[in-house]
Amino acid sequence: MSYLWAFLIVFAENLMPAFGPPTWLVLVYLTLGFQLEPLPLIVLAVIAASLAHYILAYAFRRFRFALPEWYRHNLENLGNKITRHGATSWGLLILFLWSPLSSSQLFVAAGLIRQVKILPLVIAFAVGRSITYPTYVYGATYLSTTDLGRTFVSEMTSPLMLIGQTILILGVIALGFIKWKTQVPNS
Repeated sequence: MSYLWAFLIVFAENLMPAFGPPTWLVLVYLTLGFQLEPLPLIVLAVIAASLAHYILAYAFRRFRFALPEWYRHNLENLGNKITRHGATSWGLLILFLWSPLSSSQLFVAAGLIRQVKILPLVIAFAVGRSITYPTYVYGATYLSTTDLGRTFVSEMTSPLMLIGQTILILGVIALGFIKWKTQVPNS
């Protein structure tokens, strides 16, 4: 039953478009505070976070009609730029694979940009988190017994972290205010 609760907690906090705690921090807390085994917890967390982010992106895609027409047009131009160039698309996949940025804001942006395919991003995210979650959980578990570990965890919950989240949200919002130019093919 504890693992079901852990799955639901990770799922719920990854549905939050902003200001949710980092998932790795939740995993460390569940591992240390409730003596859950890291490996099954990590597997469940990757599934829960991936599913939640897919739903989050899809929800923002579904309700983008509520945005002003000019804003949607700017996002479509950005989507055309991203999907027109293979290198840009690969860069986007790499960003979702191993990004230090908050993944919720990345999925909100992906959901708002209609041309971006969500499923490949979710797969890249899942692969990346299959690497980073164990690193964080096992590393933090080891460091939790040291002063360095306590300092690290306290810094991750600091006001600076909240400011970072706010900047990322403003960045996602700003994407639609930029008048992205569409490339005109050479005749």
